[in-house]
Amino acid sequence: MSRAHDPAALSVHLPSVPDRGVRIAVSANRDALDFDDTDFTVPARLTLDGRLDRMDQDGFRLLARLGGAVEVECVRCLEPVSLVLDEELDLVYLPLGALASASGSRRHPASGDRFLDADDMNVSAYEGDRLELAETLWEQVHLALPPKPLCLEDCLGLCPSCGADRNLARRRPERACGCEGAAPLGSRGGLGALRDLPGLPSAS
Repeated sequence: MSRAHDPAALSVHLPSVPDRGVRIAVSANRDALDFDDTDFTVPARLTLDGRLDRMDQDGFRLLARLGGAVEVECVRCLEPVSLVLDEELDLVYLPLGALASASGSRRHPASGDRFLDADDMNVSAYEGDRLELAETLWEQVHLALPPKPLCLEDCLGLCPSCGADRNLARRRPERACGCEGAAPLGSRGGLGALRDLPGLPSAS
């Protein structure tokens, strides 16, 4: 007997997906997602809302919207930056053995409709009988991240002498570190306030 599909589940039992497809309505917090070694953190929840439909060759197509927010580090001042996610996903999953034959133009012999090709959209392989949506979320969040996130377009970054956040001085001049120009760049390996972190070599 086929098991019932839970729209909120992070793992989909693929043999249980009927021909008409199933609803996907995932809302997961960072504990449920259990992401390791990532360039972002999930302060609240990520959502995935849409449908998973069957295709030919035991393939599946996921049409869904990825929502939520993540936090990353500003590449200049290292302060947290909140990024709102609102991404439309169109993903195809094929069995590992069928992925190689997914490219190229193919048409249905009766209807003449063109099949979905690997060149047309994001195609991934799955193994076994389950589709892990946590992996999908991890991959798609990474693809949505900017290559160099900034807290401000004109972020001033860190003082090259003491490592102080120079944006603070812009908002409150009395908090300026006072050492800009006092020490040349690289005089203590840069970012002097960080020189005592464990594992960093001492200045010669």
